[in-house]
Amino acid sequence: MCGRYSVTTDPEALRRIFGVDTLMNLMPRWNVAPTQEVPVIKADDRIGRMLTIMRWGLVPFWAKDIGIGAKLINARAETVNEKPAFRGAFRYRRCLVPADGFYEWKTEAKVKQPWRIARRDRAPFAMAGLWELWEGTGEGSALETFSIVTTEANSAIRDIHHRMPVMLFGEEQFQTWLKGSLKEAAGLMEPCDPVVIEAFRVDPKVGNVRNDDPSLIEPITRAPAMPAQSSLF
Repeated sequence: MCGRYSVTTDPEALRRIFGVDTLMNLMPRWNVAPTQEVPVIKADDRIGRMLTIMRWGLVPFWAKDIGIGAKLINARAETVNEKPAFRGAFRYRRCLVPADGFYEWKTEAKVKQPWRIARRDRAPFAMAGLWELWEGTGEGSALETFSIVTTEANSAIRDIHHRMPVMLFGEEQFQTWLKGSLKEAAGLMEPCDPVVIEAFRVDPKVGNVRNDDPSLIEPITRAPAMPAQSSLF
């Protein structure tokens, strides 16, 4: 799964890399967690690509309340075209989730140790996403939410976790995911080349959502002797 990630690239670079016309005053985030609101890029037939803010955790249009979103932070690539919560979004509402790294946890000496996974060159990338509009039950309750598509892990991180987000690199893949056919989009839902990424241990304080600062992405040489308190949500 993907349950925590970072997006620290400055807004102007995001605009240039992802080809969006809109520009927001975005703050860097080193510890994005489910149910939080973060930048997402979607295609708009009138104005092209749009950078907007969405809540992480997809809420299907038929849901009675937004609580279901906490359980739908990820969508399995193998079943997105079948599951009722995701199949409409996969066909009509795919999006790009900008990131520069994500986190996974592995038990080491009975301690859950967080690892950060990033590109070797530390360049930003997109995670394949699906978005949905939930109109709620009353005026002003409309909400845009998203889920990150995951696939089986590649050899670079398989020992850490068995799943990873679908990572997209470059304009061709961005455009294919946003506007390509179902077959073309499905062709992207594979583990990325393992030589492109690397994994390294980081401070366990990333497990607490209240911590959100640059120290979270710094490598540590060995796991701390004592486990840190963590809170995934």
